[in-house]
Amino acid sequence: MTSTTSRTAVVEAPSDYADLKGSEEPRLWTRPLRPLTPETSLGFEVIEFALLFLGIDLYPWQKWLLIHALELNPDGTFRFRRVIVLVARQNGKSMLAAVLAAWWLFVDADRFEDRLPPFRFKVLGTAQNLDTAQDVWNLTGRWCDKENEGHVPELAKAVQKLQRKNGQPGIYLRNGAHYEVRAASRKGGRGKSAARVLMDEMREQQTWDAWDSVAQTTKAVFNSQLWGISNAGDVRSVVLRKQRETRIAEIEDWLARGVDELEAYANGELVAPTAALFEWSAPDGCALDDIDAILQANPSIGYGEITVEMCLQDARDMLEASYRTEVLCQWVTSQVKSFISPRDWRPRRVPVAEVAIPKGARTVWAVDTSEDRSTTWVGAAVLTADGRPFATVRMRRAGMLWLPKYMTDLAEASGHREVVVQARGCPAAEFVPLLEEAGLTVHALDGGAFASATGRTRDRVLDRRLVVVEQPDIDTAIEGGVVTEYAENKAWSRRKSMPVDISGLVALSEALYGLEVLTPPAPPEQSPPPPAAQIITRDDVDGRSEVNLAYARF
Repeated sequence: MTSTTSRTAVVEAPSDYADLKGSEEPRLWTRPLRPLTPETSLGFEVIEFALLFLGIDLYPWQKWLLIHALELNPDGTFRFRRVIVLVARQNGKSMLAAVLAAWWLFVDADRFEDRLPPFRFKVLGTAQNLDTAQDVWNLTGRWCDKENEGHVPELAKAVQKLQRKNGQPGIYLRNGAHYEVRAASRKGGRGKSAARVLMDEMREQQTWDAWDSVAQTTKAVFNSQLWGISNAGDVRSVVLRKQRETRIAEIEDWLARGVDELEAYANGELVAPTAALFEWSAPDGCALDDIDAILQANPSIGYGEITVEMCLQDARDMLEASYRTEVLCQWVTSQVKSFISPRDWRPRRVPVAEVAIPKGARTVWAVDTSEDRSTTWVGAAVLTADGRPFATVRMRRAGMLWLPKYMTDLAEASGHREVVVQARGCPAAEFVPLLEEAGLTVHALDGGAFASATGRTRDRVLDRRLVVVEQPDIDTAIEGGVVTEYAENKAWSRRKSMPVDISGLVALSEALYGLEVLTPPAPPEQSPPPPAAQIITRDDVDGRSEVNLAYARF
C-alpha cells in the first residue's frame, strides 16, 4: 500500500507544480534611486547583447538582476561599486557571470576611453581555486575562440590572443582589454589594478586574505565594479557574512526612512549606498517543503532544468543543514547548537566610540592558543564608567613564541599585570611558568574554574550586562562555539568547535572571569611613614630669655 501510494504521488506531482515559476524579484535587495530605464541602467544593454550576439535569452531573474545591479549615476558611471548576489545552487549563476564578463570585455571596455583606456581595462575572475574561477572564463572563452565551432565571429575578430596554458588563462583583445583568472588567495589578486572583478563562490572565503587583496585592486580605478556571487554561507564564511550583514543593515535603514529623506537621496542631497545586495533565499525558519520558499530561493524554476519536484526530493535525501544552504539559500551558522546564541550576542555589541573606560581602571588580561598552536590570542576585560564589564580581544598573532615578551611589554606599558591562563590540558598552559618568571601575576585556572568562566560569559550575555564591540573572529566563534561536559558544568571545547577557532572567545571568557571573580593581588607593602613632628614646650623658662629660633632675627 505504501509503495503504491508513493508511485501515485510521483505520477501526479508534475501536474501540481508544472505551472509554477521561480521568483523574479529577490527577497532581500537594495532599492534604486530612480526608475530604471535604458537611460538609467546598463542592464538593458547586457540583455540585448546576450540575445543578439550570444543567442541567449536570459531568465527573468537574471534580467531583473542586471537591470538593478547596473544602475547608473546621472554622469553615466555605475552607482554600485560592489554587488553581492546570493541565490541557490544550479540556478544559472555561472552563465550570468559569463555573459556579464563578455559584455564588460567586448562592449563596456570602450565606454570611458579618456578616464579608463581599454589597455588598462582588466576583468579579473577569482574563486577559492583556479578551476572554479576558470569555469566562468571557459564559457566566455567559447564565444570568442575562433577554434570553437560555436564561436561568435564578431567577438573572435576582436581577440588578439587566447591563452589557456601555464596556469594563467587569459583573453586578450586587440584594443588591450583583457580577462584573467586567479585563485582567491592573499597573493592571487595582487598586482595591477582591475576594472571589473568577478568573485565566484564567495562563501568559500574563510579568511580575509583574498578579499583584502582583490578588493583593493578596484579602489583606484575609475568606475570600477566588483561582483561577489554565491549561494548562502555558513559559520566559516566570514567575508560573505560581513558583506551581507552590512548590506542588510543599509537596506533596513533605507526602508525605515521617510519619503522626504528618500527623495533627498534621489536628488543627490544625501549620499546613497554604493554597494548592493540581491538575495534570492527562503525566509528563515520555513518548512523544508514550503513551496513558496522553494520558489523564492530558486528563481530558475519554470525556465531551466530545476523543478519543484527535484527540490522536494532533495529535502528528503539531504541533511537538513546542507539542504537549507544549497537549495533554500539559507545561512546555517553551525550544524550544532552554539553555547551562546548569536541572536543574544549581537545586541551586546556597541560602537567603539561608546565604550568609556575610567582612567586607571583595573584591567585583567588572558591568553589562549588554538588547538593546532597556529594562533595565540590576548583577551582583556575592564569595567566601563557605568560599571558594566567590557570584554574584548586585544591581539591575535600567529604562533606562540611572541607572547611572553608581548605580555611583559604590555604590563610595563599599562601597569596592569594580571593574566588569566588555563593551567592544564591546552597549549596555552605552557605560558604559566614563563609569565610568572617575567614577574606577572598569573591566575592559573583549573578545569572547574575554566568551566565557570565559560558559563559566566553566557550569563553576562543573557543578563545583558556584558559590553563588546564588533570583532568578526569573535562573532564567528560565538556562532560555532560549542562546549563539552565537565562534571556538572560545561566548558568551551576547542576541538568540538573545529573548524572554527574559538581560542579568541576562550581568552575573552577567561579575562571576564578574572575581572569579576578572581582577587587582585594585594598592593606591595610600604615602609610606615615617620612619626609626625611634635612641638615640645617648657613652662619653666621665659621663652624670650633663651635662644628660640621662632624669635630669632636674621
